[in-house]
Amino acid sequence: MRKILPFLIIGILVLGGLGASAIDIDKENTKLNENSRGTHTALGEYGTATWCGYCRYAHGALKELYAEGQLDFHYITYVCDKNSVASSYCASHYNLYGYPTVWFDGGYRVNVGAGSIPAAKSAYTASINQCISRSVYDVNIVLGVTWLGGTQVKVDCTLKNNEGSTYDGRIQVAICEKVSSRGWIDTGGVTYTQTFLAWAFNEPVSISSGGTWSDSMTWDGSSNGYPTITEGNTIVIAAAYNDDWHQGYSYPPSSNPFNAYYVDDCVEVEPGGGSNNNPPEIPTITGPTNGNAGTSYTYTFNSVDPDGDDVFYYIKWDDGNVEVWDGPHASGANANFAYTYTKEGTFTIEAKAKDIYGEESGWGTLTVTMPRTKSISNTFLLNILKQMSQFFPIFNKILNL
Repeated sequence: MRKILPFLIIGILVLGGLGASAIDIDKENTKLNENSRGTHTALGEYGTATWCGYCRYAHGALKELYAEGQLDFHYITYVCDKNSVASSYCASHYNLYGYPTVWFDGGYRVNVGAGSIPAAKSAYTASINQCISRSVYDVNIVLGVTWLGGTQVKVDCTLKNNEGSTYDGRIQVAICEKVSSRGWIDTGGVTYTQTFLAWAFNEPVSISSGGTWSDSMTWDGSSNGYPTITEGNTIVIAAAYNDDWHQGYSYPPSSNPFNAYYVDDCVEVEPGGGSNNNPPEIPTITGPTNGNAGTSYTYTFNSVDPDGDDVFYYIKWDDGNVEVWDGPHASGANANFAYTYTKEGTFTIEAKAKDIYGEESGWGTLTVTMPRTKSISNTFLLNILKQMSQFFPIFNKILNL
């Protein structure tokens, strides 16, 4: 089921030449524009060039809206005349018309041009509010970024499908600089922000109901032409796009068509691992240690992460079945799994935990025994025992075996 915005937007008027304004809806869900949260975090993808005169207004508007923190969105800046990967992406993926262009949520809303910072802020505010008000698929990104030293960064990403059916789409994870260290400056003399450097991941995904996609990689700035990248200036931005096709236009209403696929979740993370990150504790496993094959039992897994990070569980049931990094689960919270052994025997359940930065715990274990179900199949003998139980209570215990 898609996530639906839990409140009704009752009128937001945005006029092209005016600054963004917020309208109170009610005391509990006040001001959609002020620290409100919609169905998801929106993503703005900003195509620009250092020589573009009007791009300074678009950049200024995005930078100010982001700094104000009143709208639930992230943005990536593609400086196309300085980064060939960015240029190719804007041209081939979005059929770029001209600079500046901001594609919100994969093309759900497209804003071309900018005449002033206030006007651009007003237009972007409207687009962002429209994005975070729409229904989206129930998926969640968990992103971990670990600085390894030098110019190396490790990126761990997991996409969880909470839908009742398979989620098909695309995961894109961009390695960016908060402020360009390469001298990429707009025509107003302001250094570009949230500047795209390279893809950590940009690939299709197909995730079964309740399942996850997960991957990790290490990227080296120096090896990829960015020797000035630093830990404190790095930010990684991830977005999940579904595969529902829509007709998009990079010059609305009907020019420069492109295939639009909308964003369902977006997160950004700064480096937070490395030497300062601690792995989760070995999970405790509790549940019945004796039972009958064919009967479902609940087993509880619990791991505490010293840094308070969410955790994932890898579980081996010792009968050939596994749970591959189920999560995320809150640190220290019980994770319950119902499981049925289909054959008799003694099994050792093994589990380990992983935090959002990819640090893993050791293995926790619990041994369980599933003997053959005891039963009395002889009907004649069973009837005799039932009659005798009326005179000899001990036979009640026999019948309950």
